[in-house]
Amino acid sequence: MRYKMYSMEISRANTRALNAPRREMKPMKPALRRLTAILLICLLTLSACTGGAQVATEDARVALPEPEPFEERQILGDARAAYSLDVTLCYAAGSGLDLTSVTRTIEVEIEQTAAEATLQELLKTLSGTGALRSVFSSDPLIDLELSCGIATVNLTLDAGARQSDQDVLLLCVSIANTLLELDGIDAVNILTGGRSEAVCALPLGTFVEPVSDVSALYAQLQAEESRFLSEQTSGISRSVALYFPSSDGSYLLPEVRTLSFSSDDYASAALDALKAGPQQRACCFSAIPGNQELLSGTPQSWISEAGERVIDVYFSEMLPNYLAFAGVETWQFYGSIVLTLCSFLPELDAVRICIEGEPVTECALGSGMLHFEKGLMRRSDFSARIGSSAELYFPVDGGGLKRVECAMSRAASRSPRQLLCELIRLGTTGALAGAFPEDIASEDILGVEVTGDIAVVNLSGSFYSHCQTLDPRGERSLIYAMINSLTDLEDIHAVRFLVEGKSIDSLVGSIYLRTALLPDPGLVIFESESAGTNTGETALVN
Repeated sequence: MRYKMYSMEISRANTRALNAPRREMKPMKPALRRLTAILLICLLTLSACTGGAQVATEDARVALPEPEPFEERQILGDARAAYSLDVTLCYAAGSGLDLTSVTRTIEVEIEQTAAEATLQELLKTLSGTGALRSVFSSDPLIDLELSCGIATVNLTLDAGARQSDQDVLLLCVSIANTLLELDGIDAVNILTGGRSEAVCALPLGTFVEPVSDVSALYAQLQAEESRFLSEQTSGISRSVALYFPSSDGSYLLPEVRTLSFSSDDYASAALDALKAGPQQRACCFSAIPGNQELLSGTPQSWISEAGERVIDVYFSEMLPNYLAFAGVETWQFYGSIVLTLCSFLPELDAVRICIEGEPVTECALGSGMLHFEKGLMRRSDFSARIGSSAELYFPVDGGGLKRVECAMSRAASRSPRQLLCELIRLGTTGALAGAFPEDIASEDILGVEVTGDIAVVNLSGSFYSHCQTLDPRGERSLIYAMINSLTDLEDIHAVRFLVEGKSIDSLVGSIYLRTALLPDPGLVIFESESAGTNTGETALVN
């Protein structure tokens, strides 16, 4: 009879159990440490005497103790428990430009994001407190877009109408400061009725850091209005959300960049930035060629009969030929321009793209068509195509993981189960085929439940069976590819695994799975280590 022993590898990143977040283990008493050492020596001596055969009773095995009791259960689909969150709300408590902050505990419901719950609480506070309370006669929120770390807040027109420049600035700073305090939000753009607001006749742009002194910012805007617009003796800089098509052809993703403007022709400077291509989004490309000039004139702004502000952008007759030759779909080209200009130019309602002076009135989108009345393209025409991205981790030859930025829908980028399904799909097919055992499929991720900051992943029995051919390196790469990918989400810090709702000791035999595991950033192989670059990130191109 053989003595069964599991070789359990505990990563250096997993030196403590995580069923209760940040719970510290009590130090072991000296006498107990000595007793434990004696027992280990006896066990090693017994192993040596058997010459490696390790003979014992049939049912004997080495079992590491459970750090905490865990309720085994079948988990299907995405499951996320409601939770409490401490947030800091920023608002003007009285008149003037002075801001105050208050910390509150809010409830994030199952179908909500932390940003949505926080914004709702802030708008409720603004409607009953301070200088802005008269603005909100009803629910002012139209939409909150969360994409690539950028929160775009779209309020009703009433939220910006009949307000002074100071009130508009107070509203925008209150929202930006509050959302920028949340994990996973790096920039905030604020629109009203799908239009960017102006303060002192200047664009505000995208907020990338909290504003500490609103009075100083307002004074700066007044000075810029005088020097830039009236005297034309200086330029201005703004952070702008630029939209680029994803390499897989499915989405338009934003990237925030600081641009300098020497005149109020903001459109030309934004188009030049689009031509230069993305600098941060590795999974995107520029729809506008940088090596040839297709613009045939300076963009012109005008007011329609309905009182809408429109800007005309002129392209030469060569544009259709370029798009066909480069394999760029027309909706990607138009959407990149319209989303960028409407998200930044002050009070812009629509863009009219003209080819040889003729407005474009329709374009193909998938199996359907987009129609633009009188050639007016609005932000809402393309907002459904705004996607997001996620950083997924894939095994590399020789061990370790590489980080790959993948474009996907906004909902999928926030769904733990969808992230794992995409990880498995890309790791068994397409450009990343061979990263994982070929017989496993995305359907083998039965479900993921997030409670607190721990994600519990329920794998199928088929997943378990197909992994039995993995060696220790392959097992480690597969387990930590899933862990590192999930813990890139701001609300997940550790991952636990089940198979068909049951706890298991290990997937193959090397990594102990009866505890929640932390990510291991030491496994990530950066490009500089293999290709001489310093990005550490790869783009996925299907």
